[in-house]
Amino acid sequence: MLLSRKRFRLCFVLGIIVLASGCNILSGRCIYELRNVQAFGSVSLGGTDSLTANIVETEQRDSQPDKDMSWQILAPALKGHVQKIVLLESGTATTPRYEFPVAPETVSALSSGFVTQSAGADINGFYDLLASGTAVIRVTTDIPGKTQIDLVLRHVQKTDWNRPYCS
Repeated sequence: MLLSRKRFRLCFVLGIIVLASGCNILSGRCIYELRNVQAFGSVSLGGTDSLTANIVETEQRDSQPDKDMSWQILAPALKGHVQKIVLLESGTATTPRYEFPVAPETVSALSSGFVTQSAGADINGFYDLLASGTAVIRVTTDIPGKTQIDLVLRHVQKTDWNRPYCS
C-alpha cells in the first residue's frame, strides 16, 4: 500500500513536470519533423534587365508526410516571349525535373506558384537538389540570341530535420 502511494505520487509529480515544462509531446505537435531549403539565383540579360528566381521547398515527416514547393521567377524583359521554364540538375541538363507553368501576360511574374506532393506534384529529391547547388532553371524563349537562358540556383538557407515544437 505504501509502495503504490509512492508510485502514484511519483507519476503525479512527473506528469505535472511534463505539463508545466511546455512539452508538446502530449499535444501531438512533437511527433513530426520539418526541413526546408530556399534557393535563389539571378543572371543578367544585358543592361539593367535580369532573370531572377526564388524557390522554397519544405518537407514534413510524420504519420502524414508531405512536401511542398513555392516559387517565383521574374524577368520583365522576357515577358510575352517565354515558351517553357524547367528545373534541371546541372549534370543531367537534358532531363527536366519539373516544368513550371508559364504565367499569362497579365501577371508580372514569368511563373509563380505553390504545389504539394499530396496533391500530385512529383517533387521527390528536390530538397537535395536545391541544397546541393546543382539546380538550374532553363528558360526557353522566342527571342533571337536568347533562345535558352540558364540560371544556376544557390541555396540561401537550409534547415535539416528538426522538431520545431519540442524543447
